[in-house]
Amino acid sequence: MGGVPRARSEPGRSRGDQPQSDLGQSTLDERRAQFLAAFSHELRTPLTSIVSFIELLRGEADGLSEDGLHFLGILERNADRVLRLIDDLLILNRLEAGALPLELTQVSVAGLATEAVRNAAPRAAKSGITIHLDTGEGPPAPADPRRLLQVLDNLIGNAVKFSNAGGLVRVVTRCTRSSWRIDVSDTGIGIPPDEAARLFGPFVRGSNARIAGLPGTGLGLSIVKGLVEMHGGHVKVESSLGEGTTFSVFLPVHATVAAR
Repeated sequence: MGGVPRARSEPGRSRGDQPQSDLGQSTLDERRAQFLAAFSHELRTPLTSIVSFIELLRGEADGLSEDGLHFLGILERNADRVLRLIDDLLILNRLEAGALPLELTQVSVAGLATEAVRNAAPRAAKSGITIHLDTGEGPPAPADPRRLLQVLDNLIGNAVKFSNAGGLVRVVTRCTRSSWRIDVSDTGIGIPPDEAARLFGPFVRGSNARIAGLPGTGLGLSIVKGLVEMHGGHVKVESSLGEGTTFSVFLPVHATVAAR
């Protein structure tokens, strides 16, 4: 008798198993999100207290020796580093869960680029690195200014971190009819050719950065990619090992943000 052939089932497995499998993965993801949230909260609470006491000690700096000030600086830097790691874990977790809302407004891309360069200037000056900003004219972009600034802070911060003294970081914004392009270029250590495409994955770092002992968690570029894609844009990277790297962010002039 003719008709539609029936799908064959694997021995010992019913059709009802598939929804259970999907449900199991969903439950696993939910539990992972809950664990990260609880874990991050438990770490943040004592760290916030530590940072507060460091600030109190800073207020009594006149009574501290030179060694005491040095050790206090080490405590402060490492506490801030762990707090940033916690923030990155939470943001990445919310990005992967599709639970990070955007507060869209009309944003001046040139203005945000200027603010991000200003944020990075003290660290760049301390490292002997020059930042050159070149902003083009164009209409405002529909974006979440806080999240877009986070993208630029991350990219410019990386450019400074991976450059040597005397290096140059260039931040260029240009607008076409349909999109904004933001280039962040450096004259730093570059990225091995076979590793560039993988750097946007979580916890992935360039092998030369690890060998050089440069600090980092490998979360920043994954967050950058996720935030830019939430805005309906994309990111690309071009690099020459030992010569430098350029990250390019493309953002639509008109809103194309997916509903969350």
